[in-house]
Amino acid sequence: MKYLPTIALFALFAGLTSCNQDTSCTCEIAGETTTSTCEGCTGDELADFEAACTASDAVAQLVGGSCAID
Repeated sequence: MKYLPTIALFALFAGLTSCNQDTSCTCEIAGETTTSTCEGCTGDELADFEAACTASDAVAQLVGGSCAID
């Protein structure tokens, strides 16, 4: 019984880290706003999506715009 709180905490942590995430990247260029969404992204997909948003931000800044992860 004394290990029950530890096991419950571990189960909660494991459950939270395996959740899918919906992430969006919003870009504003010349007064126009565009939003891209990665639904249910996990692991490498999420990392690739965030990298693409960062790359888009670098390009958008050349013309006075910006992109950011929401």
